[in-house]
Amino acid sequence: MQPSDSQLSGVPQTIVIDPNTGLPQNVIIIQEPSAGPKVVGILVIIWGGFAILGEMIGIGDTIELGGFFIALSLVNIGLSVGFIVGGVMMTNYQKRGVHLSLVLIVISAIVGMAAIMMMPDILDDIAEEENLTAEERDDLDEYSGTVMGIGAIFVLICNGICGLIIAIPLMISNNGLDDSSLFG
Repeated sequence: MQPSDSQLSGVPQTIVIDPNTGLPQNVIIIQEPSAGPKVVGILVIIWGGFAILGEMIGIGDTIELGGFFIALSLVNIGLSVGFIVGGVMMTNYQKRGVHLSLVLIVISAIVGMAAIMMMPDILDDIAEEENLTAEERDDLDEYSGTVMGIGAIFVLICNGICGLIIAIPLMISNNGLDDSSLFG
C-alpha cells in the first residue's frame, strides 16, 4: 500500500464524524449474513424427509385403503420433495426457496382441507365395513361434524405456524438472501 502525499508530508488528516452514527464518514461495515435462512432451510429439509419416510412406512395401509388414499399419498410425497428442494434453496440463501416452501404450505393446507371434507364418505364406508348398528351409525354421524371442524382448525393452525416459521428468513434484517423469486 502506497502512503498518500498527506501522510508523507506529516500533515494531519481531518476525520469527519457522522453525528447520526458516531462513526467516521464513508465507513462501510460488512457483516456476515444471518444464519436464519440456513437453519430454517435445514429444518424444512428434515421435515420433508420425515414426511416421505412417514408415507413409506404407511404404504401398506395406503394401498389397502385404495384409490383416494393412494392419490393423497402421492401428492404428499410430491409436496415433501418440493419442501426438500425449497429447503436446499434456502440453505443456499435463495429467496425463491422461501417462496417455493410458502406456496407448498398453501397447497398442503388445501390438500388437508380437501381430505377432511371427504371424511363423511370415509366414515360411511367404515360404518358399512364394520356392520355398525343404527344407533352406532347415528353416534358416528353426530360427531363427524365435530371431528371435521377440529381437523380443519388443526390443519389451518399447523400450516399457519409452519408458514410463519418458513417466512422467518424474510423477516430477518441482513438475511443474505439473493434477489431470486418464483414470482417474476
